[in-house]
Amino acid sequence: MLVVIIQCDDVTKRCSGLFCTQDFYERQGAFKDYPENTQYMTMTCGGCCATLLNAKLANLKLRMKKYGINKSDVIFHLASCICSDNSHHQPCPFINRIRNIIERKGFENIKLGSHISRTAESRRQAGIYKDWN
Repeated sequence: MLVVIIQCDDVTKRCSGLFCTQDFYERQGAFKDYPENTQYMTMTCGGCCATLLNAKLANLKLRMKKYGINKSDVIFHLASCICSDNSHHQPCPFINRIRNIIERKGFENIKLGSHISRTAESRRQAGIYKDWN
C-alpha cells in the first residue's frame, strides 16, 4: 500500500510538512488505520488550479508500473492545508478539480485530511474555522 499526501504548493513554501509526516509514522489521526508496511510519499498540487498535478500523476503511474504497484493500492490524502480552514488559508477553491484530476488518472481512493493542529481544532470548536468534515 502507498499513501500519497498532496500538499498545497503555496503552503509548502512555508510549511515543512513535518507534522503530517510525524502523524503518518506514529500512525495517528488520519493515518491511524494503516499497517506498518505502508509506504508514504508527498507531492504538491502543482500550483493554483492544480496545473501540474496531471503531469505528476502521469509520472507516478509510470513509476508504479515499473515497481508493480497497483492503482488500487494507492490512497491519496488531500492534506489538511488543502481541505480545511487553517493558519495558512481557507480551504482550496480548486479541491474538486484536484479530486477530478486524481480520479481521471484512474485512482479511486481519496481521503480528506492529514494533520490537524490543536490550534486549528480549537478554532474550529470556537466557530472561527469551519468544520471540514
